[in-house]
Amino acid sequence: MLASLLGLGLGLVGCQDKNAGGAMDEIATDVKFDEATYGVPASPRMAESTARNIKKGGGRSQVGKPYKIKGKWYYPKDDPGYVASGMASWYGPNFHGRLTANGETYDMHHLSAAHKTFPLPSYAMVTNLENGHRVKVRVNDRGPFAHAREIDVSKKAAELLDFKRSGTAEVRVEYLGRAPLEGDDSQMLLASYAPGESAAGSIMVASSEARGNGLASAASYDGSSKAPVPGTRPMQTLFQNQPSRTGDMIDALSSFRSEERRSGATKALEALGAASAPKNEEIHLGTIDRRLMAKVADVIGVGSTARAEATNRPNLVSATVTAAPRVDKDRLLKKLWSAGFSDAFPIRD
Repeated sequence: MLASLLGLGLGLVGCQDKNAGGAMDEIATDVKFDEATYGVPASPRMAESTARNIKKGGGRSQVGKPYKIKGKWYYPKDDPGYVASGMASWYGPNFHGRLTANGETYDMHHLSAAHKTFPLPSYAMVTNLENGHRVKVRVNDRGPFAHAREIDVSKKAAELLDFKRSGTAEVRVEYLGRAPLEGDDSQMLLASYAPGESAAGSIMVASSEARGNGLASAASYDGSSKAPVPGTRPMQTLFQNQPSRTGDMIDALSSFRSEERRSGATKALEALGAASAPKNEEIHLGTIDRRLMAKVADVIGVGSTARAEATNRPNLVSATVTAAPRVDKDRLLKKLWSAGFSDAFPIRD
């Protein structure tokens, strides 16, 4: 039956890609997953949504083959000199503790990102063009594929770049090169943060007010370097051992402590987002051989579906799996990798 289904749907693979939008082959395993019937519950995600001790690294190093999402082709490659401007978004609680495209575990408190074509893992510098803030991120995931956005960054990166509340920002993305698989690069990435001119202005105002009150001066920055201007103290020592009456000046640095100063509305929105996580998630298999596609039903099991779209190569299809609601998506992703679908990754809009 499966062979007949594949033969019927994939008989169109010789069509030109421009006509392939309607050539779809769907493999359905529509037996509903039932815990009482199958004797095992769906597995929990790899980490709790609030965990902060998530292991870093440990994934796979890969570039990946060309792939097609929503009618558009993407060509992953090691691209020294890559610089592009576009919109950035961020993703957090819904995916915290889940596997990324290269097998690492997503940590919204880490400085990481998703990009459509960069090697995994790699490093990129992201600059918020609206305020000049910039920070280096570890690219270990694929996306975003919605609204023509350039990059998706972690919650922590969005906080440092100061667009977490707005949700999006216009940014410049610079590819910096490949990243090592093992080891925790958190401190190195955090040290790369440099505030923009607007932040420098706020700090200088605080410095002036401090001097007017007979307090120690604040650090000032030139907007392009993390090094303090000569004659000033590091910013983190600005209010050290000072009386509580300096609270108004501490507010000037609130963008650097957004986690501690989140508004109740922001927390409520995040909780709502976590509660409304999509029940059916898609895993893109990449561009694969028809013979490999014939194995997909045995891998995905009951309740999930797979569809294949024709390409301009007779023996290749672009394939996607829609995981059933009760299926452990991370476990399914690992099974797909082990079965030979090495370019499979979760689609995050």
